Formats: sequence, C-alpha cells, structure tokens
Amino acid sequence: MNATPFAGPQHAAPAGDSLAHLQPFGRALLSVEGMWCPSCAAATAQVLQRIPGILSAQVSFATSSVLLKWDPQVVDLEQARGRVERLGYRLLPAASTEQTLARIDRQVTRLGIRLAVGVLFGMWTMLCSLLLYIGGPELTTPPTGTWLAIAAGIAAVPVYIVAGLPVILAGWRTLRTGVPGMDTLVSLGTLAAIALSMWQLAEGDTEVYFDTSVMLILLLTTGRLIETITLRHAARAIGALQDMLPESAERLEPGGRYRQVPARSIRVGDQIRISAGQRASLDGEVVSGHSAVDCSALTGESRPRKVAPGDALEAGSTNLTSPLNVTVTAAVGQRHIDRIGVRMAEAAGRRGNTQRMADTLARFIVPVALALSATSLLISWFMGVATPDAILRAVTVLIIACPCAVSIAVPIAYVAAASRSADNGILFRDPAAMEAMAGIDTMVLDKTGTLTHGRPRVTRVQFHESHPQIASRSSLLNLVAQAEEGITHPLADALREAARESPSNAETTADSLSPVNEQTTKRYDRGVRMMDTQLGEVLVGSQGFLRDMGIHLLTAPEARPQEPAGSRVEVAVNGRWLATMFLADELRDDAADALKKLRHMGIHCSIASGDGREPVLDVARKLGLEEKDAHWECTPQGKADFVERLGAHRTGFAGDGINDGPALATANVGLAVSDATSTATAAANVVLAKGGVGAIPLAVQHARRAHSIMKQNLFFAVIYNLAGLSLAASGSISPVVAALAMAASSLSVIANASRLSLGQAYSQQPSPA
Repeated sequence: MNATPFAGPQHAAPAGDSLAHLQPFGRALLSVEGMWCPSCAAATAQVLQRIPGILSAQVSFATSSVLLKWDPQVVDLEQARGRVERLGYRLLPAASTEQTLARIDRQVTRLGIRLAVGVLFGMWTMLCSLLLYIGGPELTTPPTGTWLAIAAGIAAVPVYIVAGLPVILAGWRTLRTGVPGMDTLVSLGTLAAIALSMWQLAEGDTEVYFDTSVMLILLLTTGRLIETITLRHAARAIGALQDMLPESAERLEPGGRYRQVPARSIRVGDQIRISAGQRASLDGEVVSGHSAVDCSALTGESRPRKVAPGDALEAGSTNLTSPLNVTVTAAVGQRHIDRIGVRMAEAAGRRGNTQRMADTLARFIVPVALALSATSLLISWFMGVATPDAILRAVTVLIIACPCAVSIAVPIAYVAAASRSADNGILFRDPAAMEAMAGIDTMVLDKTGTLTHGRPRVTRVQFHESHPQIASRSSLLNLVAQAEEGITHPLADALREAARESPSNAETTADSLSPVNEQTTKRYDRGVRMMDTQLGEVLVGSQGFLRDMGIHLLTAPEARPQEPAGSRVEVAVNGRWLATMFLADELRDDAADALKKLRHMGIHCSIASGDGREPVLDVARKLGLEEKDAHWECTPQGKADFVERLGAHRTGFAGDGINDGPALATANVGLAVSDATSTATAAANVVLAKGGVGAIPLAVQHARRAHSIMKQNLFFAVIYNLAGLSLAASGSISPVVAALAMAASSLSVIANASRLSLGQAYSQQPSPA
C-alpha cells in the first residue's frame, strides 16, 4: 500500500470551508455540492483536469465527491474551487458518511417530488394533446382546438419549472464545458418543442408539442431517480471501515493513569492500553504485554497471531487474551485501515458505469443531431420550402433525436432483472454490476469465510486412553467447554460450540454449561489448567503446553489425508494423555459444486488468501484447483494487486472481510458472500444475501441474461434514433409522428425489459458460456 499522505474525511477544516489546510497533501477526497446527475460529474472532472498541475480528478456523482491529486507547488486549491463554482457547484472538504448519505437521500426526495409534480401536471398535458391527436374537426379546429392547445401548455408550465429547469441548467453547464450529454440533448429538444408550439399557436395552428417536451423531461427524470437510488451504496464503502473501529481508546496520562479519550485526539507517540477482548482503534507498536490477536478481519489469516514487545499492531485487530500497552505509530487518517479506504475509493472511481455508455451515445448524438437539424434547415431553404415548414423540419430532427429510449434502456432492464434476482437472494447494486458480472472470465475467491466457514470447527476427536467418566465425545467436549468457559479465543469458541452442537447436548445452551470456579482454573499462554472436584487436574491446550506441565506424549496423531489442515487441542486428566481434538476451518458444502459450475461456464477460478500455505493448498486440492491457482499470505493490498495484474481478463472477486475491500473494489465486479462484514458488503457490486459461494453461478446466469436484454434495448434505441433522424431530416415525418416514434421507442425497450420479470424462471443449472 502506498503510504503517501492523504487528506480524507478525518482532516476536517479548522474553520469554515477553507481548503488551505489540505494544500500540502497533494491528494484529498473532497465533496462536490450541487451535482444532480452523472453529466454534472463529467463536467466537473473536465473543468478540474484542465487546470495546470492537476494530476487526476475522479469525480463520483454517487457520493458527490472527487478524489483529487495535484502538484502542491503548482496548484492553488482555492483557484480550483473558483473554477468549480463558476460551473455552478461547490468544492468543499470531505463530508462524513452520514452527511453524504443524507445528501443522497435529499436528492432522492427532490427527484421524487419533481417526478410526482411532472406526472400530476403532465397527465393533463397528455390528455389535452390526446384529444387534439384523435379528436374530430370539432376538437382540433379553432376555437375549441386553440383552447385545448393553450390548456396543454398551461398544464406543462409546472413541469417545466419544477422538473425541467434542473435538466436545462445541467444541459447548459455541460455544454459550456464541452462535454454535452443526455441533459444537453433533452434540453435542446424540450426548448425546441416549446418554441415550435408557441410559434404554431401564434400562427393560429393547434398542432402543438407540449406533450413531447413533457415526455422528454419525465423520462429523463425517471432514469435519474432510478440511477440515484441504485448508486446510494457507494457512499457507505469508506464509512463502513470507520464504523467497525472503536471511537475511543485508553491513553496513558502524565500522572500514570489511563483515561478514555476520543481516538481522533490521540497523536503519534502517545501510549494506549488495549484490554483483552477489545479491538484496536489505532496502529501502534507493542511496548509491554504478551497476547494473541485476531487479525482475520484485516489479513484473512485464520489463526490468531502472537504479539510481544516490539511487534506491530494494526487498527481493526482484536486482542484476545491479555492486556497490551501500545505506542501509537499512526493517528486517525494515516492508519493502515484508512489507506485501505483510500485504495477502495481510487478503485471505485476507476470503475465504469453502464449508464455512462448511454451518456456517451448521447454526446455522439448531440453534434450529429445539431448538424442534421442545421443541414435540414439550409437544404429546405435552398429547395424553396417555406420558412415555417423548413423550421418545422429542423425542430422535428431535434425532437426525434432526444434519446429517451437510450436514457431508460439500461435502468428499466436493470430494475426488472434486479427484482427477479433479489427473489433468489442475489442483490445487484447497479446496472454496471450486471454488465461486469455477465462478462467475467476469471473468478478470484477469498478462502476464509468465503470458501470455508471462516471459523475453526471440531472435525474429529481421537481418544488415547479410556476413562470411566469420560467415555464419549460428548462428555469430553463438555469437560473441555467448562475449562474454556470465559476465554476469548477462536479455538475456545469452537470447542464450546462443539459441545453445544454435540448430539447428546442438542438442547444445551451456553448458559446451561456448568459454571467454572475461577479459583480452580488457571490460564496460560498455550492452554488452561482446571481442578475438578471429581476428576482432579484437567489440562487443555497445545502439545507444548502439556509437555511443559509434565505430561508424556507418545507420537502425535496425524490428521487424516481427507481432513483439512488445521489446529490440534490436547486433553490430559490426572497426568495422563486422554485425547486429541482436531479443529479446522471446514470447506463450505456448496463450494466444490459452485467452482465446478463456474468452470463449466468458461470461468477460470483461483484462490487469493491471507492464510498460510498449507491451509490454502488444502482447500485448493479439495476444489480441484492446481497449485498455480492458489495464492497464500496475501495482504489486502496484495489481493488487489493480484486482481490488477489480471488486467487483460474480466475479473470477479468474491470475499467477506475487511481485508477483501480493496480487491472487491479493484475487480471488474466484487461479490460479498452471505454473512460478510459491512465493509465488504459496502465495497461489493453484488451481494449474495443467501446461498454464499454456491449462488455465484446463478448470479452469473442472471447477469448474462439481463446484459443481453440491456444490449438489445440500446440497439433498439439507437436504431430508432438513426432511422428517425434520417426521416426527419428528409421531411418525411411531422413533429407529431416524431413524438409518437419517440414514445414508441421508449415503449419498445420497456416491453423488452419486461421479459426479464414475466418470462420463465431462471434455471438453477447454469448453462455454459
């Protein structure tokens, strides 16, 4: 991970909204206020990138933020702020996750209100226009026809003000910056339809096109609302990392006492205490104490790691056994977990969005439509066509050029497919996720918690001697559970769970286990010694612990070839070696079948895990993977780098932990399996709410079908536009026919998308690619 200083949400401005305190960093995550669509984001990025010294500007409409990199010696951030403000937006220090989510919620509310107002008044415009289209001479000729046309225009005014004005302003801004998109074209078509309608009324003609302009605005607003709702999750990706850390820590004060203080107030060099069972809030170096820490959330390593004075400890790790005194080496904002968040933001900013493809098409259509409109006007004049008719042809080109079908082609198909997929517990975040999922040819999977259960389980018990009171697996597990009661450690948790799940203890709960007298139990680094009134001395721990306690061990039993590589816990009673319990992180029941189906679909599979060599190779062998497809001891950045090296491939990454966040964001599509952490869920494009890794093949099948419909919709929309532009430019159709053709194109993509929800159920057996 690049440790370049980074200014994020933790670096709040000392006063007001000044950006001066961020100037030396050279890189910062900033908020952009005022954007309401992806075109706004594109325009903002274009303006920033034109400033000399700006190295990159990745603007996200979903989070209203920009990941900005600049040369501190060249760029003045206040100058950059001024450029953005002239565009109509505000550049501010990064907002908190809560503020960002609140802003998105307000945006959804505003879009909902605009759409509601548009529909309420627009339906009256449509009704009056319908009477003009299908009515007889008594309705279409003055004075009745004139009053109907005026009524259609009056009803459209609230639509123009409430829903249309933001579209027109956004279109003007993007046109000024040279990146016109959907808003620009819809604005031109709307204004042209209004102008032509006013011209017709002034000439005493009742053929008006207020309904066309209203339809343009409502269709675009609908697409924006769907997009904003589906992109809301992106704002939670970095915030979820901070949420899992404690907000305070125990800092050593000058008087020698520890005091609970906010983590943000602690500086490098301060000393803090991390109690047993507590999660570290800051990076540091252990100065006193010996303990075991669970780093699985950060590294994916399933076994706890022993730490001693001089060892590093990272925020997010859980101290399991004994208190630790730690000297802080990285404050809030510079921790390893903060840099993971930056990496996720950078990767998410690079990810494409399917809806942007529609904006690209619109940007191509804009100059073509304008050129055709002007050409049609000039040619008509040269051919002796009357000026009103020549203008009518030019305006017809603009009306039919508005790609409303393009704007809703992807969102409509996405909504239909996403609702159907949700019935199977497969949640696609946005249309881009479906497109990426449909095209993957390589799937990289985390091991711990994704392919395996993510926690050790007792796989086998082997007795070495008989004992009259401990003659069964259940009685042994009950004894061990009593000895381990109150101990915070993954292996202790597994032993207690095994006791509860033992067949003869089917009704046993954690509360029903016999209480342990703390005075008769003594804990050690590698085991526990319990004095039982009936059994005498009971020892539970590692082989080394039993040997240190004077227990003679014969040749240690080996795990069976078919058993996963894992840990062993030895048990001795009254100085005699009684039994060995084998514990391992077991493979999920559906993992092997899932990978078999993925390979059948033409998708290459591999493992990237933070765990050690043997456990990873053991899982790979059971899944039928070759050693070259197993990658172990991968750091969070290492996983992301591995995915990035597969750049020639379209890659998916499936994981469940904080350590998987950067890889989930870097891959073309990230999948969070069931029971994933909030960070993994926030960073992923696809969430498998049920079924775990076994649902991945079905998710691919859903995505491939949905993407096929999306491509068909875009194809239909583009063909409609090209054909309509040609006919309009030649004067073969009137504005009324152009409006009807535009409506027909939108209806065609809606009908095609409905096949995703009305067709036959998806097959549970994925077909090959």
